[in-house]
Amino acid sequence: MMLKQSSVRLPVLRRQHLLPLIFVPGMVLSVPALADEGDVVRAYVGLSMTHDDNILGTSNAAIAAGSPKLSDTARRVEAGLIFDKTISQQRLTASVNLDHTSFNRFGNLDYNGRDIQGNWNWRIGSKLEGNLGATHLRTLTSVQDSVSTAGLPTQLPNVRTQDRQYFDASWLLQPSWRLRGGASHYELDYEQIGPQVANRTVDDGEIGIDYLARSGSSIGLQYRHAEGEFQNSPLNDYSQDEVKARVDWKLTGKTDLLFLAGWVQRDNERVPANDFSGFNGRINATWRATGKSTVNASVWREVGALDDQTASYSLNRGISLGAGWEITQQVRLDGIFQHERRDYTPANLARNDRINYGALQLSYYPIRKLRLQTSVYRTVQNSDVAANAYRNLGVSIGTRYEF
Repeated sequence: MMLKQSSVRLPVLRRQHLLPLIFVPGMVLSVPALADEGDVVRAYVGLSMTHDDNILGTSNAAIAAGSPKLSDTARRVEAGLIFDKTISQQRLTASVNLDHTSFNRFGNLDYNGRDIQGNWNWRIGSKLEGNLGATHLRTLTSVQDSVSTAGLPTQLPNVRTQDRQYFDASWLLQPSWRLRGGASHYELDYEQIGPQVANRTVDDGEIGIDYLARSGSSIGLQYRHAEGEFQNSPLNDYSQDEVKARVDWKLTGKTDLLFLAGWVQRDNERVPANDFSGFNGRINATWRATGKSTVNASVWREVGALDDQTASYSLNRGISLGAGWEITQQVRLDGIFQHERRDYTPANLARNDRINYGALQLSYYPIRKLRLQTSVYRTVQNSDVAANAYRNLGVSIGTRYEF
């Protein structure tokens, strides 16, 4: 049995989003489930357990002053269905994942989550194709967001729901030119009263044109416009315009570079001091070193939306490095390291955070459809605001069986 090559998926790491990364083994460093050729519907079940030595994200300053650094162990059970069917030129895919997470120490934060996705990859003739789909996600944002001012968890977990609908299309004008565009609608809602200040909707549209080289590389220009509306904090409403160059360069048979960079203008009509104008860019590189190993690297400077109760966005500069190694046909090792600096000054807030995150994951397939994996992760966040500086260390083990 030969495992499929997979790239390390790099999540956006911020304190408010920590728990989904901790309690879903395989989300940080993932290996796709294997399926027999011709399968249309597949079912799976999974079980995992994660221990975190600083589950509440207690700050370094608070620990030094005598506050306890509390640990906890969480158990997660999940079940799901995956649908994948090709009809002529059309491909229909869908997935449903239901899960339950329970905590040993802070049982009042137990919650039920779900992840539902559907996509129609449509095609008309040989020149027109695109996607139409929707996603629905219900997760616990983090244990830290469910902590009261007394430093102990509140009675209810801080669960958020994300819904997105999208459509995109590309039209091959001639063999060397492609016109593309798309639009989406996004909604974010929190169940707890405090974090509801971050509830919002975002509508965006994009259009671009690409020149296609015979080598498979492409170069193009794109424009994107987005409107963000905060239902409970209208002072954070914004409009954003982006003009960027996009280069997909097949450097060699083993190396790909994807470059997306340009000018971004973010306007806040009610609070002009929160406006931003400047260069944004990201470079992703993939090197398939051998048939069994892949290296991924990214560098970025971007305005990023936050689910933060003190700021609506930050200017983020970072670098990441990930690698995957298929040691044998049944054993795979993945690793990732990310460093990011978040500057909140553009959002009119005197705060800078510096985050280092690293993780290793070992996956083992004793039989084709059974996956066992274990991982270890480490987060170190430093900040100009002492209450936001913390460290944590966690380990997890998990298994998943696909029928």
